[in-house]
Amino acid sequence: MKRVVVIGAGYAGLAAADALRAGGAEVTVLEARDRVGGRVWSVPFGDRGAIVERGAEFILPGYEVMEGMAERFGIPLVLKGTPYGRRIPIGEEAVAPEELQRAFELINGEVPGDPGSVAEAIDALELGPELSAVIRTRVQISTGHPAEDLELQVLERGASAFGDFDNYTLEGGNMRLADALAADLGGALHLSSPVRAVRWSDDAVTVVTDAGEVEAETAVIAAPASVLGEIDFEPALSGPTAEALAAVRYGHNAKLFVEMLAPAPPSAILSVAGHFWSYTQLGADGEPSPFAVGYAGTLPVIESLTGGGGHERWVEALVELRSDLELDPDPAHALLSTWHDDPWVRGAYSAGSLSEPLREDEMERPIGPLFFAGEHTAREWHGLMEGALRSGQRAAAQVLEAG
Repeated sequence: MKRVVVIGAGYAGLAAADALRAGGAEVTVLEARDRVGGRVWSVPFGDRGAIVERGAEFILPGYEVMEGMAERFGIPLVLKGTPYGRRIPIGEEAVAPEELQRAFELINGEVPGDPGSVAEAIDALELGPELSAVIRTRVQISTGHPAEDLELQVLERGASAFGDFDNYTLEGGNMRLADALAADLGGALHLSSPVRAVRWSDDAVTVVTDAGEVEAETAVIAAPASVLGEIDFEPALSGPTAEALAAVRYGHNAKLFVEMLAPAPPSAILSVAGHFWSYTQLGADGEPSPFAVGYAGTLPVIESLTGGGGHERWVEALVELRSDLELDPDPAHALLSTWHDDPWVRGAYSAGSLSEPLREDEMERPIGPLFFAGEHTAREWHGLMEGALRSGQRAAAQVLEAG
């Protein structure tokens, strides 16, 4: 029986472990946190016990692996009621969602001048100041990077982000799937076990944690690329795969949850001036959720909204933006979720920058007995829960095929 150690118990690591066990491997999973799920983190919020997603939230069209796993564990999907792309822009002048969709399709088509960045493409199309500002804001919020820093290929899948389709979460929170996969692992899962070193040769791996060492023939490394530099690899990682992993850049994003004092139907508004968007949704019972969400991208914007740590300023801005809602203005009753200051990831999710585009084909190649998974390796699914799950299954298949 092949012995495999999986580093990381987010969606990628859990999917890898699940597929490896199904393929007959003996698996040990090491997770630095005291919980599973990684950047999928569902928690109760407010007096009414609503579940909010501090991390990855939206289940979108095409999430075949995630929906299949949810069905396997008997976890229903919950319609959220706010079409993913319907964010009504608030700025100097109203911009219809249909205009956004058409503009986005233009950007993904033939743009004059062969621009390299998203910002250059927007400028080349001469869309006008209002529409250009809305698109820049949408891109900045979604990726956690300013449009000037993003390669145009980042938007290859992005036209759908402006579409009028439904989105879902898992009933009881997206973390339920992680918990279900973890329960199947039993004693093979070790929490609060950050990996300090990985010693490897052509046919053996030794993983060092504070509690001791784990011996295996192969490792699946499903930790974020942003923290791999803190693991002591002996010998050091080198070659195209290592270079591609070292070049991954993560966007910076933040969420703010504010309680609503009165129910309101699902809605979404984009603040161009404030550089964030806000939405309300439906709960598992089909009734309006008792909270509103603010979502922002890029570190300068997050710092301007949070004052470098608190969230009073953002609560005030959200209350002002959403005058259509009856929100609790007390910051003590709000919840801020950030990832750039999380030591186990230091960012929200991957996005190809102009200087360092994602090179998933190279990240999929193993280095000796070391195989790599994570949303950053998931090609057109990068940055998404579906991508994390697919990458874990892909890495597991590579291990099993290698024999």
